[in-house]
Parts: sequence; C-alpha cells; structure tokens
Amino acid sequence: MSKLFSPINFKEITLKNRIVMSPMCMYSSFEKDGMITPFHLSHYISRAIGQVGHIMVESTAVQPVGRISEEDLGIWDDEHVRGFKQLNQEIQHYGAKSAIQLGHSGRKAQLKAPIYAPSALPFNESSLTPESMTTKDVRATIEAFKNGARRAKEADFDIIEIHSAH
Repeated sequence: MSKLFSPINFKEITLKNRIVMSPMCMYSSFEKDGMITPFHLSHYISRAIGQVGHIMVESTAVQPVGRISEEDLGIWDDEHVRGFKQLNQEIQHYGAKSAIQLGHSGRKAQLKAPIYAPSALPFNESSLTPESMTTKDVRATIEAFKNGARRAKEADFDIIEIHSAH
C-alpha cells in the first residue's frame, strides 16, 4: 500500500493517512464578526468526508486588528468557540484531525481601520503603512495569542499552530 494512505504518528496525534489540507484564507466570514459560517462548515466538512486525514483551518485572527481582511475568521472572543466546536465535531466524526492556525496579520493587514505591526514599514508598495506597536500593544497581542490558544483548545482542535510570519 502506498505510504500516502497509511497512518502516521506525531507525538500523541495519529493521522489516518498523509493527506493534509493546508490553511487557505477563504475570506468568508461575511458578517465581519469572525464567526464560522455555513460556507466554512461545508468547505471543511466536505474535505473530511473526502477522507483528508488532517485539515487545518485558515489563518484565524487572535485580535480584530490582526485580520488580513474584515472577512477573516476570528478567535478573539469566547463567542467564536461554539462554531469551531461544531466544525471540529463534524471533521473528527469522519476520522480527520483538525488544526487551527492562529495568526496576526501585522503589516499585511488590508483593513480600513489602523493596522499595527512591530515597525511602521508597509508590506509592499501598495500596502498601508502600519502604526508601530508599543510595548503595551505587543503585550496585548501576546495575551491575545494565549487566549486564542485557550479558545482553540476549548473548541477541541487536535493541533494548534502559532503563525508568526507577519
């Protein structure tokens, strides 16, 4: 049998196969509240039904100002847990392992509100120039990642990734 379809272990996690769905920004939280929508349920659960072994949810913002777009998923509020918990129950029902990528877009944000990054350098020539984060902002962002990880655990994700590229 091909290794692609054989289980693989990562510490306490066993994937039923080696088919992995990478995180892809879907920009589909249309109410701009960061909540899971019927689109997300259909999108991710259909991959689990299709026998993907590991499904990573798109980059999910730990703060509203940390979104790439206003339509990004969020995990900055306890209200977000319920939708993710429902999603994970369905994904795991089909034998897939669920993962979430916790993120803060920093200078890559494309929001109308002020954006924040460690320094006031734009992502590229067409990007907004972010406001430089203060020590207080950095501490608040660290706390937001901690709270996002706690919420992800409450929502029953099997794997939590801290995305720290931006």
